[in-house]
Amino acid sequence: MTPSENTMRALFLDYRRADPAQHRVGIVVLLLSCALAVALGIHYRNMEVQAARLEALVAKVEQKLHPGRSLAQPTAANMRQTDAELKSANEVIMQLSLPWSELFNALEEANSSNIALLGLEPNARKGLVRVSGEAKNSAAMFAYIRLLQANKSMSTVYLKHQQVQEHDPEKPIRFTLDASWT
Repeated sequence: MTPSENTMRALFLDYRRADPAQHRVGIVVLLLSCALAVALGIHYRNMEVQAARLEALVAKVEQKLHPGRSLAQPTAANMRQTDAELKSANEVIMQLSLPWSELFNALEEANSSNIALLGLEPNARKGLVRVSGEAKNSAAMFAYIRLLQANKSMSTVYLKHQQVQEHDPEKPIRFTLDASWT
């Protein structure tokens, strides 16, 4: 064997080269899909306009057949809007009917100079409140939690998250807790 026979030939792999035919087919499929989407959008809009015209025509015919009746017949869009308005009104009523004064009294009774409340996020549906705050140290944080647990209007108070603020020289503890109130 000669040295030239022992050498291996370099192998060049080109994984990025694409078959031009596949590339063209992909572009054609993309263009056809875009054209179909545009055609469907135009068709949908035309059908929507036609439905509105037909609803107006039906309203005219109804008015001619029954002149004493009101024209305000509920449509699907009106009903959806009314349902959404009812839901938001019920949500407001639920929020207003909550025992807010008891919640604020419980939080004020547990207040101390070692705790700073940063936020309250009430959930009226579940009867929960998420309290975010900052304590000077862990003893103050746990004392605050115990005071809330001892309050008769609070039940199921538990620590959700705590983190020491390392960037602050006093190293306070930022915490989040969830509580149910009645």
